[in-house]
Amino acid sequence: MKFETYLLLAMLLFGVWKTHRSVRRSQSARERFFAIRASIFTWLIGVGLLAGFVFLPGRMRILFLLPAFVIVTSLAKFWRNARARLRQESRARVDLESMKRVN
Repeated sequence: MKFETYLLLAMLLFGVWKTHRSVRRSQSARERFFAIRASIFTWLIGVGLLAGFVFLPGRMRILFLLPAFVIVTSLAKFWRNARARLRQESRARVDLESMKRVN
């Protein structure tokens, strides 16, 4: 097999592992729901980028890398910030509930 095939297989396995890990590490139902939706959207974007990369001619592939890199890094930062916000809201909700019990 070619090196590219092994690389694609490794990326596929890493994506499956990362999706499973992000869903398992969710701390609340809202965060789990967000992780599932984000994973589905990310997989669709990944398939679209891969299809674009495969079907473009040689020189256009190089030009396609810059927008693909920008899209992937922007999505990763957005997902990380959204999950952090959901975790913070969950902690604030738990703190509010514990304060109600004390009074």
